Amino acid sequence: MDRKAPPPVLFVRAAHAITSVGSTVCRRLYGDNIQMPSGRQIAREISYAHSAATRPGRFMIRLMENSTGRLRLIKRARGYEKEVAEGGDFWEIIIRRYGLTLDVIGGSLDNIPKDKPVILIANHPYGILDGMMLGYILSKTRPDFRILAHQVFRKAEDLNKVILPISFDETKEAMRTNLATRKEALNYLADGGAIGIFPGGTVSTAAKPFSHPMDPGWRGFTARMVGKSDAVVVPLFFEGHTSRLFQIASHLHSTLRMGLLIKEFKKRVDTPVKVVVGEPIGRDVLDPLAKDSKQMMDFLRKATYDLSPKPLKSYDYGYEFEDKHRA
Repeated sequence: MDRKAPPPVLFVRAAHAITSVGSTVCRRLYGDNIQMPSGRQIAREISYAHSAATRPGRFMIRLMENSTGRLRLIKRARGYEKEVAEGGDFWEIIIRRYGLTLDVIGGSLDNIPKDKPVILIANHPYGILDGMMLGYILSKTRPDFRILAHQVFRKAEDLNKVILPISFDETKEAMRTNLATRKEALNYLADGGAIGIFPGGTVSTAAKPFSHPMDPGWRGFTARMVGKSDAVVVPLFFEGHTSRLFQIASHLHSTLRMGLLIKEFKKRVDTPVKVVVGEPIGRDVLDPLAKDSKQMMDFLRKATYDLSPKPLKSYDYGYEFEDKHRA
């Protein structure tokens, strides 16, 4: 997700809790803006062009997308709505359409509790891809799940029922939306539900163009949700990262960054998505951290990155796009 735009967490419906397709889910997943028309014509609108503030910016993003595989992605999704209407599972269909497979290289999906409130947290290395896989993982383990994502995703018929909307606008209306969402999320967890979220809120970006891509500092919204609930937390680590071209472009201009997000997703269709599922983190660990949001999120962020099969040299924050979060 980058804070001024929601990441496609998902996918064909957004081309996604999850992302995106599905999470985003990218500036924000929950990151980078993607417009989602209503009805079942979403596949034609797989684009980040609407995240640009100017007409030339929108034109440039769409030009970059069309020249790097957007139309082929749309073609692969064509007709998925018929399969859904015939009773197929949305997540299964989308995963199959894009030739994706889930490769659990550590831990087990059995680590996700089946009958108690749980919050799934994850790093956000790709945008659409990990947003989509987060939704898929939840659909395989919990029939009662929700994904926290930008409110634009609620316009998609197939996603409306699972999205709890977040607004990244700095307005009173956005604040009201987020407070209402947090209340709804807490009520949902109190009823024993499952929620997925990318606490970093933006696609992992290297602090410097040639350093290792990492999430920025994780946001306090998740800490407050964890602290006020009785949920356990299960960390997920998605292995990999976007290309060096994307990392360099992200430091040059947001238009270039968003114009390459579709290309990054296209590069990973027809491939396995490697994920490590951590052990549940219980209330005995979480409750003592509840009074300090930053301490809690730094702890959970490190717990997530500790799942990496390849030891990390540093847990330093990735590039921060929002001035208000910079140290």
